[in-house]
Amino acid sequence: MAPTISLVFGGLAATYFFLRFLLNLTQDAREPPAILTGIPFIQPLVGMIREKERFYIRLRDTTRLPIYTLRLPFQRIYVVNATELIPVVQKQWRLISFAAIAADAGDVVGMSKEALAVMKADLTSDHGFSTSWPKYIMPVMAPGPDLDAINRRAIELYVSELAKLRAQGAPTVVGLRDWSRKMMVDSTSEAIWGPQNPYRDPVVADAWKTFEAGFLTLAMFPMARLFFPRLVRAREIAAKAMIDYMHRDGYKTASGLVKKRVAHHRDLFGLSKDDIGRGELGNTFAVLGNTAPCALWVLYHIFSDAAVLADVRRELAALVEDEGTDAEGHPVSAIDLARIKDSCPALLSTFQETLRFRAVNPGPRVVLEDVLLDGGRILLKKGSMLMIPAPVQHTDAAAWGDDARAFDHLRFARKKQPGPGPDLGRPRPNNRVAFRAFGGGHVLCPGRHFAATEILSLAALLALQFDVVPTAGAWAEPTWHNSPSQAGFPVIDQDIPVELRPRDPRRRWRVTFSGSDKAMEIVSEDIAAGGRGAM
Repeated sequence: MAPTISLVFGGLAATYFFLRFLLNLTQDAREPPAILTGIPFIQPLVGMIREKERFYIRLRDTTRLPIYTLRLPFQRIYVVNATELIPVVQKQWRLISFAAIAADAGDVVGMSKEALAVMKADLTSDHGFSTSWPKYIMPVMAPGPDLDAINRRAIELYVSELAKLRAQGAPTVVGLRDWSRKMMVDSTSEAIWGPQNPYRDPVVADAWKTFEAGFLTLAMFPMARLFFPRLVRAREIAAKAMIDYMHRDGYKTASGLVKKRVAHHRDLFGLSKDDIGRGELGNTFAVLGNTAPCALWVLYHIFSDAAVLADVRRELAALVEDEGTDAEGHPVSAIDLARIKDSCPALLSTFQETLRFRAVNPGPRVVLEDVLLDGGRILLKKGSMLMIPAPVQHTDAAAWGDDARAFDHLRFARKKQPGPGPDLGRPRPNNRVAFRAFGGGHVLCPGRHFAATEILSLAALLALQFDVVPTAGAWAEPTWHNSPSQAGFPVIDQDIPVELRPRDPRRRWRVTFSGSDKAMEIVSEDIAAGGRGAM
C-alpha cells in the first residue's frame, strides 16, 4: 500500500511541477501578470465556475491590477480592470475582435461550411462579412423612420395585451418573469420579423427558449449531437422555422432591419436562404437574448421601490392628456410614448441604472494577432481572449462614486438637492466610458435604441395603468444561481408571482408613438454624437 501511495503522490507532484514549468515557460514577461497560478491552469477555471460575475470583481479588488492574465487549459484570458485601457483596446478592434466570436457562432447555429468560410474570412478589415454587417445595418437601427416603425409595432402589441387585462376588471395573477418575457418575445419578434414571424408558433418559441439556454453548452462541447440531443433538436426546430420563413419570402414584409441583413448576407456575400435562415436564428440572440431579462429587472426596480414608482408616475402623469369621455361615458386619456426620452429623466435614469447595476456581460473578444499596448509595454498574444466584464466597470468607485454598489435610480439624472419639492440640481459626475451594458466602440450594440424604447414603453404603460403587487405581500430580492453563463443579464431562479391590478378600470387609453429623429443619450457614443445616434 505504501509504495502505491508514494507513487500516486509522486505522480501528482511531478504533474504539478510540470504544469508550473509549462506556465512559466509560455508566459511572456511583457504579458499582463498571470494570477491564480497556485494550481496552474485549474484554479482560475474553478473560480469562474463557482463565482460567476463576482469572480472578476473579487480579483479586481484583491489585485488592483489594470489588466491581468488568467491561464486556463489551452487558453489564456486577459481581463481589463482599468477604465483608461478601454479606449486603447477599442481602437484595436480589427485585431482584438468581436467579429471573430460572431463568426464562430455560425457553427453553433448549424450554418454550412461554405457560409462559415465566408464569415471567417477577412476578419481584420472593414470589408469582411463579420466586420461589415453591424455597420451595414446601423442606419435602420438609428433614430428615424425604420426604428420608429418597429417601436410602433411593439407598442401596439403592448397596448392590445394590457387592454385585455384591464377589460377583465379584476386583478390578474401572473409570474412577472414569464409574463414580461412573453410580452418582450411576442412584441419584439413581431416587430422585427413581421406578419410571418416564426415565433408566433408556441412550439418554435419554446424551442428557441431551450436552445438559448443551452447555446454555450453546444458551443463548448464537441460531438454535441451525440451528447446533447435535446438541445440539437430544439435548435433544428427553430432553424427549420427560420429557413421556411426565408423560403416563403417572409423577410419581404419584415422590418427594415431584417431586409437590410438579408441584403448584406445574400446580395453582398452570396449566402443561401438556408444559411440566412440559420443566421436569423443566431441574430435572435441579439434581438431577444437580453431584452427579456433586462425588462424584468427594470420592472422589479420600479415596482419594488415606492420612491422610484412615485418619481416615475409623477413624470408620466405630466405627459398624459385628458380627452374627455367616449360614447359610453368612459374617461379617455392619451399619451405619446415618444416623449418619454425627453420628458422622463427619472424613468430613463432608472433604466440606465438597472443596466449598470444588473448587467453581467463579460465583453469577450479574440486577439487575432500579437498586439502591443501602452507603448509596447503590454503584449497580448495571438489566439488569446480578452474580456471587459461589465460588473467590474459598473462597480468601480472611481467611475461611479463610493455608492457604486448601491442602486440609485437617479444616478444618471440630475440629483435632487436638499429641501422640499422635486428640485433638480447639478448632474452627478460619472464615467460614461465605464458604462458597458451595450458594449462600446466598434462593437456598440446597434439595437440599443430599439431595446430601450421597448422596455421603457412597457414600464411606462404598466406604471400608468396597473398596480403590480407581489402575492407574497412584500418584494424580495430574486436569486439567479442557475442563470446561463452567456446571459447578459441575470435570469432569476424562481418566478415572482404578482397581481396586476388595473388602476381606474373605467378609463380608456389612446396610446401613440409619434417617433423621433433624436437618439436617447444612453452611452458615451450617443452623447458624443449630439443626439444623432452613434454610427
